Amino acid sequence: MKKVLLATVWILGWIHVFWFSPDDDASTMDFIAAVMQNNTELVDPMVFMVFNLLGVWPMVMVAMLVQDNQGRLKAWPFAFSSMVLGNSALYLYLFFRREQNGYVPPKTLLVRFAESKILAALLLLSTIGLLLYGFSQGSFAAYAEAWQVSYFVNVMTIDFFLFAIAFAAVLADDMRRRDMKIDGLFWLYALVPVLGAATYLAVRPPLAEKVMQRQGN
Repeated sequence: MKKVLLATVWILGWIHVFWFSPDDDASTMDFIAAVMQNNTELVDPMVFMVFNLLGVWPMVMVAMLVQDNQGRLKAWPFAFSSMVLGNSALYLYLFFRREQNGYVPPKTLLVRFAESKILAALLLLSTIGLLLYGFSQGSFAAYAEAWQVSYFVNVMTIDFFLFAIAFAAVLADDMRRRDMKIDGLFWLYALVPVLGAATYLAVRPPLAEKVMQRQGN
């Protein structure tokens, strides 16, 4: 059922992008350049916020998935490629992924990177800074107007929420790896886009050293 849900939301998201978004035109590249330069005369700060949070999401998913054990199917190429390809590569991995049932991996360099509290703190601080900027300086009305006329804003908004659903789909596995109780906090982490995920990375306990050593032997 989880995979059916993931496939359904992914398909519906891209149906909207390809059939119901505003038509792309020559001004799209100028709009993207304005977003990257944070040209507030042309782009609302809330658009800038969402655009940059799409840089946080792939690193969150790297931190969540490199501990996976799927045999020959490795999570890290799909997680890292989402920095360039968006959620498409990530969802391809999730469609084939098996639940982990509490598997704890050996502590490789990549796992150490994913577990780093420095990485978690950077992601959390970046998220808080972008949210404060976007919500204090931006406008929901301006974002809604951009949604109605900009193909790019449609694509990045759909991408943003597909990342949030992907995070929620793997959260329980990561909590089980750490012997965390799946309670009301699960929904807080899962339902508050980006901030919930970044907070989870900052507060989650480390993987058990003894279990990792036993698994690695």
